Amino acid sequence: MSIVIPGDQFTLEAGSELVLGPNLQTSGNTASPTTAGYLVQTQAGPCSLAYVEADSRRYMPAVQDFVVGTIVGSFGEFYRVSLSNFSTPAVLGFYAFPNASKKNRPKLKTGDLVYARVAAVDPDLDVELECFDATTGKEGGFGHLEGGFVFEVRLAYARYLLRQQDAPVLTRLMRKYQFELAIGANGRIWIKSDTLPNTIECMKAIQRAQTDKQS
Repeated sequence: MSIVIPGDQFTLEAGSELVLGPNLQTSGNTASPTTAGYLVQTQAGPCSLAYVEADSRRYMPAVQDFVVGTIVGSFGEFYRVSLSNFSTPAVLGFYAFPNASKKNRPKLKTGDLVYARVAAVDPDLDVELECFDATTGKEGGFGHLEGGFVFEVRLAYARYLLRQQDAPVLTRLMRKYQFELAIGANGRIWIKSDTLPNTIECMKAIQRAQTDKQS
């Protein structure tokens, strides 16, 4: 990783498909950062992903981000989904789930949690979400999150955990507990273990690891 600031220009490494994440903009064949931070280029499945890791407190949705959202209402054939406090809700179509139809689709209600993927971002339109894997069209871990706990962490820490699925804290927890985990680039993490005490212990361990990483 290298430090970049607004005004820098560089050519991104070309992959089979290049996806630009947060804090980057393109002009022709070059890219430039919109904020100061660390330039990260990594492989995400068949795609090459590039973004600037900045110490930001406000989540800005980017295409292909994985997010943990809360259903806050519905209209027409869409759910409204809150991705962060005091921000405009995103939209999630009733049929943006694998094999969804009028007779076979999740019936979500206000307060329910979902793990979703950012499908489209346009400054003039609502952010669009989908709950299926873009490559396979299958569930891929997305959808309704039932039970468990949701808590917030710093955006940079959430992205670190998304990149490093073998992060020490997760490796230690997997050796000791059985649990389900959904990490959102919007700084929300959902976790569910086999018992309530174990769920709480897993949550506290991840929170402590964030503090240790900052120190």
